[in-house]
Amino acid sequence: MTNGYVFREYIGAQITGVQFSDVPVNAGLSFHFILAFAIDYMASKSSSPPAPTNGVFTPFWDTANLSPTAISATKAAHPNLSVMVGLGGDSVQNTGVKVAFAPSSVDSWVANYKREKI
Repeated sequence: MTNGYVFREYIGAQITGVQFSDVPVNAGLSFHFILAFAIDYMASKSSSPPAPTNGVFTPFWDTANLSPTAISATKAAHPNLSVMVGLGGDSVQNTGVKVAFAPSSVDSWVANYKREKI
């Protein structure tokens, strides 16, 4: 049982090999890790700007260290822990190119999102 306090921490945005175990989880808090970020843009292979994927997300975090298996193990060790995903971000992985959220249509973006497994 927690004391009603919440701690939230974005994790993985810099892709530097961070692991869940690098941040101590306080058992007395509702503790939330927010994976940063799932983006719906794809880097272009040419000099053109990144292309939106319209709700088909790509993890921006270190998926080798912050994997579904690591999430399960960390949650098993810490019952007060929740893990969520931040959608969006402001750049495309490994490019430094800034992007703005601009779905071509809300309906198709939501439909793609519902099919996607990050």
